[in-house]
Amino acid sequence: MKLTRFLIASAASLVASSVSHAADAIVAAEPEPLEYVRVCDAFGTGYFYIPGTETCLKIGGYIRLQLDGRSNYDIDTSAGAVELDDDAGYRTNTRAQLRFEAKSDTEFGALGSRVTLRANNNSDSSDFALNETYIELGGFRIGYFYNYFDTGLPGETVLSDEGPLSGSATDIFGDYIGGDTLNNSIRYTFESGAFTAYGQADFFNSQAGWKTDADGSADEIGLSGLVGGKFDAFSIDLFGAYEFDHEDGVVASTLSAEIGPGKLGVFGVYSSGPTRYWDYSEWTIGAEYAFAVSEKFKLTPGVQYWDNIIPTSNDYTGGSAWRVGVTADYQVTPNLLAKATFNYNNVDIDTAGYGDGDRFDGFLRLQRDF
Repeated sequence: MKLTRFLIASAASLVASSVSHAADAIVAAEPEPLEYVRVCDAFGTGYFYIPGTETCLKIGGYIRLQLDGRSNYDIDTSAGAVELDDDAGYRTNTRAQLRFEAKSDTEFGALGSRVTLRANNNSDSSDFALNETYIELGGFRIGYFYNYFDTGLPGETVLSDEGPLSGSATDIFGDYIGGDTLNNSIRYTFESGAFTAYGQADFFNSQAGWKTDADGSADEIGLSGLVGGKFDAFSIDLFGAYEFDHEDGVVASTLSAEIGPGKLGVFGVYSSGPTRYWDYSEWTIGAEYAFAVSEKFKLTPGVQYWDNIIPTSNDYTGGSAWRVGVTADYQVTPNLLAKATFNYNNVDIDTAGYGDGDRFDGFLRLQRDF
């Protein structure tokens, strides 16, 4: 009996020891806590918190494919007038744009920043460049961004590819470069309810290097400001700017209103002389009406007129032009837009010895936003 009890006790001890060692072998370490990406809705849709920070980030952009076409100017040269250009034909372009926006709250207000990268590959060349890029704190913005002549009315029939008042038809009037809309600038914006106002200092072409003109001056600086308001379906703004190098200024205004099934936009510009803000004409006026034909299809007819379109060193002299056309937008599916425009241009610059002329132009575009 004693031997039997001893053997049973020994076996029980061995079993307990084996179970103990087996349990030790399968014990796993506690998993590290995971931090998932959190949605940030404090600054609008599309933002998320950068993990481990209180900074909200938004990533977006688009891919655009476009085909442009235009005819030569049809000019009667029998009286000695010369052709404006001979560059009829077509061109293709593929563009990619990527935009990063970061925002966070501070004791001085919202701290924001934007970085925009843009690349084009067209019929003639390709490029990659930094587009709008700036820092904002409270109402202050400093960096590289567009001025008023690249913001506003949405249509592209009477206006340029990137903005409402740039005058896409005005490259027909001579060998000048047009307004300078993207510069290193400083802006302060005040907003209160429906009222908005800003003041801005622009340093033209200052990204190119040390700024001293050929005459020894260094005054490639401009001052601009805007006041505007929105009242239900109606909005209006008034813009003014002065450029010190050319010692001339420009005033412009846009008005938009929801009327009937669409939105009416009217704008006007007056310039005392060519500046880096505007050097297309002494004055211009235009209008467009965008209306939804269906849930996916929108048509925007428009017209624009320019007067005194030939710039001199500090003034304009003679000539006029007008443009009429229509733009069609079709929302293929969310974030995929097809756009087409067709325009007729007429120019009268007899005073410069060029005669009258007209031509057609337009483009087809497919754009995927994200």
